[in-house]
Amino acid sequence: MTMISAREFADWLRVRFASDEQGVSLTRGDINQLTGRQSFSLGFVNDIHYELMQHGMAFVTDTSRETFYLVPVSNKPWREQLEHQYERELFCNVLPLDKSG
Repeated sequence: MTMISAREFADWLRVRFASDEQGVSLTRGDINQLTGRQSFSLGFVNDIHYELMQHGMAFVTDTSRETFYLVPVSNKPWREQLEHQYERELFCNVLPLDKSG
């Protein structure tokens, strides 16, 4: 198997999971197998993330960099989400963060 680039892998992920509303997870072994690589750097992960963000998807990892997550990204502001979910009930209780320190 030939090694594929971050862009090629991002395109593969996008095509296969674009309609998934909850996202998917992949292990380091999954990525090695799917890309034909024996190892990969954080730069490779960042490049995949960059390519996918242009299509409303994020590619992120846990702190151990053993599990990776492909998740949809929303442009909806958080206030609108609260208004929608709680019909202004909780929204009234959200206070600004104290910036004084």
